[in-house]
Amino acid sequence: MTSATLFAAATIGAVAMNVHAAPQEVTLTRDGAPTSTIVIAKSANKAARFAALELRHHLRMISGAEFAIVTDDAAPAGTRILVGASSVTEALGLTNDAFEHQEYLIRFLPDTIVLMGRDKVDASSLEYDYIEHGNAVRTWPSFWDEQGTMVAVYDFLERFCGVRWFNPTDVGTVCDPRKTLVVTGDDIRRKPNMRYRGGSAAFGLAERHQAGGGLWRRGTDQAKAYDDDAYPRIKARYAHPHHVQSAMRAQNTLFMFRMRAGGEKALCNHSFYDFYERFLLKGHKNFESYHPEYFAKGYDGDETPQLCYTNEGAIEQVVCDARDYFDNGGHRKAMRMVSGPGYTWGENFYALEPMDNSSYCRCETCTAQYEPERGRHSMYSTHWFRFVNRVAAELKKSHPDKMVSTLAYGSHEGLPTGFHLADNVAVHFCISSNRNCGSARAHLDDQLARLQEWRDREDVPMYLWHYHCFPKEIADNGKFYCFPGFFAHELKKQFDYYRGVGIRGIFHCGFDGEVECYVTYKLMDDPTLDVDAVLDEYFTRFYGPAGEALKKWYLLAEERYCNPAHYPVQANGERYNGHQNVNVAWNHLGNAETMERLDSYMQEARRAAKGVYATRVDLWDKGVWSYMKAGRDSYVKRMSSSIPSTVAKRIPAAAGDATKVDWSKAGEVGGSWYLRGGADPSRRVFGGRVCHDGEYLYLELTEKDATDDQLEVSAQVFCFDCWEILFARQRAQPFRQYAVGPTGMTVALSYGEVNWRQGVPMAETGMRAWADTPGAGWVARLSWPLKTIADEPVASGDTLYMNILRVSNPELAGEPRYGIDTWVSYCTVKEVDRLGEVRLE
Repeated sequence: MTSATLFAAATIGAVAMNVHAAPQEVTLTRDGAPTSTIVIAKSANKAARFAALELRHHLRMISGAEFAIVTDDAAPAGTRILVGASSVTEALGLTNDAFEHQEYLIRFLPDTIVLMGRDKVDASSLEYDYIEHGNAVRTWPSFWDEQGTMVAVYDFLERFCGVRWFNPTDVGTVCDPRKTLVVTGDDIRRKPNMRYRGGSAAFGLAERHQAGGGLWRRGTDQAKAYDDDAYPRIKARYAHPHHVQSAMRAQNTLFMFRMRAGGEKALCNHSFYDFYERFLLKGHKNFESYHPEYFAKGYDGDETPQLCYTNEGAIEQVVCDARDYFDNGGHRKAMRMVSGPGYTWGENFYALEPMDNSSYCRCETCTAQYEPERGRHSMYSTHWFRFVNRVAAELKKSHPDKMVSTLAYGSHEGLPTGFHLADNVAVHFCISSNRNCGSARAHLDDQLARLQEWRDREDVPMYLWHYHCFPKEIADNGKFYCFPGFFAHELKKQFDYYRGVGIRGIFHCGFDGEVECYVTYKLMDDPTLDVDAVLDEYFTRFYGPAGEALKKWYLLAEERYCNPAHYPVQANGERYNGHQNVNVAWNHLGNAETMERLDSYMQEARRAAKGVYATRVDLWDKGVWSYMKAGRDSYVKRMSSSIPSTVAKRIPAAAGDATKVDWSKAGEVGGSWYLRGGADPSRRVFGGRVCHDGEYLYLELTEKDATDDQLEVSAQVFCFDCWEILFARQRAQPFRQYAVGPTGMTVALSYGEVNWRQGVPMAETGMRAWADTPGAGWVARLSWPLKTIADEPVASGDTLYMNILRVSNPELAGEPRYGIDTWVSYCTVKEVDRLGEVRLE
């Protein structure tokens, strides 16, 4: 399929219409001079004004012609391009309110082209030039405004002028320059297939969309180098980081507009975190009144893990908040927040979603509703959706035209038992396995089966969460390099299914793949597109003569990632079926043979590329390939170094009291220690011993010559002087991080254990600690119940994986910052692929 036929294919939503016997042919420019004029209303809405400026900008890129924008009270020269509703379109019977939500029209008439759709009525000021005016983005339409005229212009530029926006960089826009521009085609009247087309940047952080240095972690030298080459116009204009950020927000917002991001504002996320500061933490600036009864029972501490979702007062408060939200235009004083910038849920939607953990209330009323027999994906479904229905029923009494939205997520992914959801509830089903399709095929199939159950039984608006952040987020959290997730063909399969079950929209939790980002936005607009045609066009038009080589590169990387046969076979004989780890990434997917083939394609692409194509290949190299090479090189280097192993000797029972252990009977945790988690030997002397009695693990840690007056105590234990111990049942997440300070104060955190959250405080691990500085040295002795030391119980004969870190204050470390020494080389916090072995005798 050619690029011309690709975007002239049958449309979705309202059916494309041709009211003429034959397609109209309209000349827009001739020999570099305009033969047409852009016409807008004298009091045009902001979306129409913005659309007119975008149209003029792109027509200039194509032809070099300078187009005039005039108002409908003027006499335009040549062909009229009517942008947005105006007195001229009214004379044609076309008004703003004649269009449905998100609907737009492209119409060809003799000497006239109509580009318009439903727009938000907005007469506020607009500044277009974001290079000279970095804060211009603040004046632009919102992703959630009605902006049908903008979409009409973008569709027109794609279908009839050959413009493509492949990424938001300075070289991301492609067009075919020609001095004479003649367009012809049939009329189009339609709307995007999905009403809601979201992404991480839709939460208001557009500068983070595709602006983090390709796959490199934000803030690294490599990410900065990528951004310098990807956004040279901004970097040349601005020096201050805040100004750069504003301009990058604008450029990325433009890209998202052009990809049709936004639409129906139906956001949903965890919605009750502000309850702590409002109703529990008396000293907080947002404290309103003290209501501990709102919160989950059976937990210690001020920040209990959930609310009590059967508490009548809590239910009344949530209903009150929802009514206040709608009555005050979605701008109540505290604003709904999710661990960062506040954002409103939507004009017609109010979000209800518990905290991101599975530690629900332990009161009798709540626990009576739990269904552990249904498994971890549905244990709390009935409990949670009963609460949702209670709130929805009360809201409907006062706001019958409003809805509540919630997630089908984690432990409440399945349907509730014994009742249907209220008709004013919308559900966002979270498909966490969508991008782990190779390593988690079985999980994905299970989730799609549960989604089908929802569609078969519940007649409610259904949206999705997609986790395009995987596997990179797992790698970033674990401080390793992933084999990136390439899966355009799998995306097409999933979208074919979503189209069939009537999915209304998707929020994408991160976009880490440039190709996947492009394909995803295209399929949200029109899921009937041929993905192979889309990929052919992407690589051919964007990379020119280098496109064939880079497409071979992509298809090989995609096949490695998506094919379950490339994942390791586990001890039980089954294929690995979980989140990516270092071994999977670089011993299996990105093995030596695969990386050699990918490198040959990159070399072929470099030889073929010239001019702007060479710049684009270089950005692919800097943003993707260099990251992958670093991952493979790091894996080879790190795995060539030895990993320590020790035996935890079996000792007589000590009832968890490390002071009663005969440490002379324990196994040694000594040998080499390493500076800053690298390969250089430590400058100080450390040692340790480990043992167990069948019920408890005991660990003694020593540092020679550390005196009491040298040690700095922190009220949080972290980050100065402490021992940190990492335990896991495997060399991958989940793992736990324990720490003890000089006074014996402890802290425990989990990583990847609760819905893959990182650094979750743990209060009930059973850890005990004794710390002493007898003369010249520091001795710390610790114990843990074997049943609770890790995410799964440990028993005699098992192997536990461990690393030990000694974090030191700068003076003691002799460094300008705090010191780190580790028991395992090339292994610090969150790097768990090289944990040492502790075999329990």
